[in-house]
Amino acid sequence: MTQTQQSSEIQKDEQAKKELATLANPMTQLAMTRRGFEPNSIEAAWRYGQALAQSELVPVNYRNKPGSCVIAIDLAMRLNSSWLMVMQHVYDVKGRISMDAQFATALMNQSGLFTDPLEYEEIGDNPAKDDYAVRAYAKRKRTGKVLYGPWITWTLVKAEGWHNKDGSKWKTMPDQMFHYRAASWFANRHCPEVKMGMMTTDEASELTPVTFAEAKQISSTQIDADLGSEPVGVQFENDHTEPESPPAKDKRGRKLAAKTDTPPAEDKPLPVFRYVCSACGLGFDDPRMTGPGNGVKSCPGCTSIQIHLNPANAPAIEE
Repeated sequence: MTQTQQSSEIQKDEQAKKELATLANPMTQLAMTRRGFEPNSIEAAWRYGQALAQSELVPVNYRNKPGSCVIAIDLAMRLNSSWLMVMQHVYDVKGRISMDAQFATALMNQSGLFTDPLEYEEIGDNPAKDDYAVRAYAKRKRTGKVLYGPWITWTLVKAEGWHNKDGSKWKTMPDQMFHYRAASWFANRHCPEVKMGMMTTDEASELTPVTFAEAKQISSTQIDADLGSEPVGVQFENDHTEPESPPAKDKRGRKLAAKTDTPPAEDKPLPVFRYVCSACGLGFDDPRMTGPGNGVKSCPGCTSIQIHLNPANAPAIEE
């Protein structure tokens, strides 16, 4: 081995030792960004979550719960936000991870999709009156088009029953609720990716819970007991219907048409005409009289004179 090769091997060994030292040090697996520390592996995320779970600065529902802290860290990285903001504004509402309307609005304003922060258009001056309505709008930066969200009206609020839900704020602070819902519905229509399709806490709390019937496992013995001891297809005592017979087949095994009690319709005799036209085959009783003095018989259909007596009716006709 030459001196150059030995030097190259030594450099590789030193680089490998540095990489092992980096992996062994938890702090080197955390990248410092403007949103705070961000882990670059699941192991670093778990250690980071354990450290956050022991802190008194995190919300109470995250303390001593490293798993929830890891989810908050992951969600913050996906939302391009801080884990502390996620912990303060994301909640579990009726089994759904939801964010409050303030956080949803902040995500839209800092997303860079619009030229200015979200604005609102209002109809009416008194939020407590039935004619009051609010919708959100913003100007998309890429196209310059002004986008409008749906109108939130008292008619909609009452039709959906939002104001009658337990703990509803629509009666006590309608102005704020109108703007919250207008912002959320604007995001749902024009930029759902900003909040990853998540509902706001107000929307999630107003959902009607769906209940499902509990599935029960039934053994074959129970099925036999429910059906009775007699096999399926046997005629029971109170059953006066006769069992169906197998369909009839011909010698080649083809199914024959089922017989019915309805008598076949009688064949009506075909009409018999006195004359028949040899040219067009038309049957008729009275030929058309043409020619000088109307003395030539012709077909009333094609005026052909090639007509003759109907052979089937000839014996019964007297000229």
